[in-house]
Amino acid sequence: MLNKIFNFPNKYSFLDDLLAGITVGIVTIPQAIAFAILAGIPPVYGLYGSFIPLLIYGFLSSSNYLNVGPVAIISIFSFNVLSQNVKPFTTDYINDLVILGIMVGLIQLLFGFFGLGKFLRYIPKSIISGFIQAAAIFIIASQLSTAFGMEFPVDGLKKIPYLFTHLNELKFYNTALFLISITFLFLFAIFFPRFPTSISLVIITGILSYEFEFEKYGLLLIGNVPRGLPELIFPTVKLDAIKYLPGALGIAVIATIGSSIMALKLEPNQPKKIKLNQEYISLGLAKFISSFFGSMPSAGSFNRTILAYKIGGKTQITSIVSSIIILFTILFLTPVIYYLPQSVISAIIIYSVYFLFDLELIFKLWKEDKIELSYVFITMLFTLLFGLVEGIFLGILIKYLGDFFLKKNLNLF
Repeated sequence: MLNKIFNFPNKYSFLDDLLAGITVGIVTIPQAIAFAILAGIPPVYGLYGSFIPLLIYGFLSSSNYLNVGPVAIISIFSFNVLSQNVKPFTTDYINDLVILGIMVGLIQLLFGFFGLGKFLRYIPKSIISGFIQAAAIFIIASQLSTAFGMEFPVDGLKKIPYLFTHLNELKFYNTALFLISITFLFLFAIFFPRFPTSISLVIITGILSYEFEFEKYGLLLIGNVPRGLPELIFPTVKLDAIKYLPGALGIAVIATIGSSIMALKLEPNQPKKIKLNQEYISLGLAKFISSFFGSMPSAGSFNRTILAYKIGGKTQITSIVSSIIILFTILFLTPVIYYLPQSVISAIIIYSVYFLFDLELIFKLWKEDKIELSYVFITMLFTLLFGLVEGIFLGILIKYLGDFFLKKNLNLF
């Protein structure tokens, strides 16, 4: 029975999924809180948006690795859609967030029912690689504030040049802990790859934070996490709610493409192929059901997915364990989570994102196909300049136009 639900590899060990699930669950908590605030809702709704979709998706998906939940780009998009009509952090805002989430979920269900998954398999590997590497840079930029304990008056990629021109603003203890943590992560990955470094680092620094009162030294901690189970919300729907439909479509497209690309990137490492239409139905159901609990719209997370893979997660059970960890935290462990240093969480996220940079493919294309390599960098550049959706569509357009004209010119000779 379980073999029909989970894609178990040969020599499967539940311990791998357990350790990966615990680590990813812990890393998810500060991200969920941060992304909820970014979306204009109380932090607890970010936690609801983590454990409910993870649990539903874990039992329905065909991807062994994809981790779903709050992500930065969807949080920003949701805020832009809703804040034009209702005031953030209000009851009306939560009501409309539920409506928006229901719309997004229904759209993704339609994507699955109408079989749109087959088209995404035709996205070239070079375009996927460029898109993922650009997303990795966005994620790294999002972690700079907590990594170095400094305030940035700029957003997005502008944080990177700002950091190098304002090194005097770095907070010593936050920076030191971040650098020590990320050094340990890489060293242990090289010399002790099977050691559960991430979770050990979180536990040890959490204990040290409590014992030596890191907060006194200006170190940023996760802080108070609200506790309590979600309540069922039936939104008040008015005729003018149709105004959210374009925004819901945009969120559905971003979430679907991003989730598909991440799942397909890791597909070669699992025993069975991914069924993309099943993925869209799973994502849609997870989003639709969780919306009734005030959950913010979820999507496949690049950094948490690659983290789960790199630290040894093997099946969808990793997501289910993460979901249970988040639920258990909401109910019982909020005093413990308070003391976890944010710079350590940032180190774990940046460490995991490093592996999204496909250097092996870049070197291979450099030797074998420099034209295809150019599509990697073009897609990457367009994504960084214009955004995730625009970047991947422009990359595909340039790729097919380039191939068409090259083949046409070659046929002339």
